Amino acid sequence: MTSDPFAGDPSGAADSLDRLERLEFELAHLQRLYDQLNEVVTQQTRQVDRQAKQIEHLQTQLKEVKQKPASAEPFDPLEEKPPHY
Repeated sequence: MTSDPFAGDPSGAADSLDRLERLEFELAHLQRLYDQLNEVVTQQTRQVDRQAKQIEHLQTQLKEVKQKPASAEPFDPLEEKPPHY
């Protein structure tokens, strides 16, 4: 035999329903917030991955420049004449 805890107290049932509605509202809000935060984390992860690849590419280029033998003449791009001169 199960007994209803609110059988003689209709206001207790109403309070419980109000509380349940508030909890459902809060849960829906937290789920939406979780989804938004998850999207931000996903975007930032993609950005960090792109930046890591770019850094790796730049490090490779820097190593190549360092390994090239120095030319006999120093190169100054400001002194170089454009091809049409």
